[in-house]
Parts: sequence; structure tokens; C-alpha cells
Amino acid sequence: MKKGIDAPIVPILFSVIGVIGILIAWQSQNPYNFIFPAIMFILAILFIHTSLDGKYKIIHDVVKSLDIPNDSQVLDLGTGHGAVLLAVAKKLKQPGKAIGIDIWQSADQSGNSQTTTQQNIDRAQVSAVAKVQTADMTKLPFNDHAFDFVFASFAIHNVKPRKQRELAINEALRVLKTDGRLIIIDMEHTREFKRVITQSGWQVTVHHAGINGLWGGMPTSILITQK
Repeated sequence: MKKGIDAPIVPILFSVIGVIGILIAWQSQNPYNFIFPAIMFILAILFIHTSLDGKYKIIHDVVKSLDIPNDSQVLDLGTGHGAVLLAVAKKLKQPGKAIGIDIWQSADQSGNSQTTTQQNIDRAQVSAVAKVQTADMTKLPFNDHAFDFVFASFAIHNVKPRKQRELAINEALRVLKTDGRLIIIDMEHTREFKRVITQSGWQVTVHHAGINGLWGGMPTSILITQK
């Protein structure tokens, strides 16, 4: 599948700061001054690794660990290039359906577009059970209790401000069936997400994703809810 770098400005900034740091260290002729730019380059490499490889391993492991019946109705919030959407769609058969929604901002992921994701669906040969559409996760165009599973993979942290993020989570819970499960994979606002979920009457478990989920210095957490 075609991939893109999440928040591409971040590794660029790490690299630019690293280059500036090397120039300053070179002029100072102090070897200890090379430590800071080296850290910047390491953070950039970790970020790119997680974006292009690590997050896909996390998603694969999470989807594999879930008991997803092949007739499930699944919603993927902020689907991007469709990493979650495709992993789930491969487990489904009609009338099962996986729907990916996004507002398709390239600032969130390089090359992010509905056309690109549809091409990934077609290449994976899962178009019978997977579709994408443009929609805002804070105003979901779906009925209450419509989905067995709702995923949000590295997406809700892009919603600003905090009240809008809370709205996105409440919308996800609204469209979730009473025995359904919301799965959030993200590197920011974990405590905030957990608080909103528990205040809505759902239980939530939190796991850490390990080295594959390091976005520079930010670790990835996996939240899974149930009633």
C-alpha cells in the first residue's frame, strides 16, 4: 500500500535543528556540542520509522488481537492511507463493512487524499467490504449504535481544541453499539481520552506500544473500551 509520513513537518524540524546544531558544534570545536544535534537526528529517524513501519506493526498486532467477526460493521476515524481500514477489511465478508472517514489534510499525513486511499483499497482487493468518505469525526453522519468497532489510529490528537477532541470521542461512543469496542491508538492526550471515556460510563484499558510506537520522544498508547 502507498504510505505517507505523519505530520511531515516534525521530522523536517528535527533534521533542520540537527544541521544547525552541527554547524554550531563545528565552529565551537567542542565535541560535547555534537551530542544535541545527534539526538535531533535520532529523534527524526525514530519518527520516520514509526510513521512508515512501526505504526503498521502496532495496528497489525492490535487488529489480530481482537475477535472481529467477519460480518462486523467497523468505522475508522481519520483513516488516512487506510492502515487500519485495510487490516480490518481483510477479516470481513459481506454484509460486513469497514468505513474510513477523513477530512484529507496533507499536514496530518503526506499525500493524504481520498483518491490515494481508494487506490489502496482497490490494490488490496477489499472494495466489496471497504469504503471511504469525507466526514468530520466531531460530526459523524451515522446513526446511534451503528458500529461494532470504532478505531481511531493516530487521529484524534489532530483535533483542536480540547473540547473538540472530547466531542470526537463522544461521537465515537454514540455510534458504537452497546456491546461494541472503541480502540484508540495515539501518542498524545491519553489521560484526557481515558477521562472522557470513563465519564461516559465505559471501561477502558491502556497498553503501551513499545519501541515501534516512538514518535521522536513520544510513546504510543493503545486504549480499548468496553461496557
